[in-house]
Amino acid sequence: MKSLFVLSLCLTLSACGPGPAPNKIAEPQREALEKAKQVEGIVLKQAAEQASAAENN
Repeated sequence: MKSLFVLSLCLTLSACGPGPAPNKIAEPQREALEKAKQVEGIVLKQAAEQASAAENN
């Protein structure tokens, strides 16, 4: 009898659907980090161009 109760409880709990989607708490921080990485790439490229121009002069 006890095992029937445990089995029915497990089946009931496994039939529950997935919970709501998690909140996107860190989304603004991720976007800012991605933008900063893009800016860093531009800055490094410009620095390399300036160094190359300085060597050629």
